[in-house]
Amino acid sequence: MPPTATAELAVGTPVVSTVAMRGVPEGTGGKVIHVQGLSWIRYWVWFDNGLRVGTLGRNKLATTAEWERRHDVVTAVPGTVAAATGDESAGAVSGDVGGVPGYLLERSKAARARFAAKKG
Repeated sequence: MPPTATAELAVGTPVVSTVAMRGVPEGTGGKVIHVQGLSWIRYWVWFDNGLRVGTLGRNKLATTAEWERRHDVVTAVPGTVAAATGDESAGAVSGDVGGVPGYLLERSKAARARFAAKKG
């Protein structure tokens, strides 16, 4: 993943989450609603899915232009995700689960089955 720019964000700047957080999938758009800190800047963001998340570092946020550039780089090289993870099903996305990659859904399903077998 290309590094995120270090420029500070202003209140009202449209942003995109660059990592998955609790309740906020990677790629979710939002808007900066508060900036705090002097030398260690943190942001409060109101995401498009209705959640407000605070104390986010700049490394977890990208401007929409940065996100589009990152997306262009990934789609320009077919199989980038599969090559990085070593899993050919990594590119598969289930449309009804909010964009979660298929290999993660299968991994979760297998883990639930193992847990159920141990429990019962």
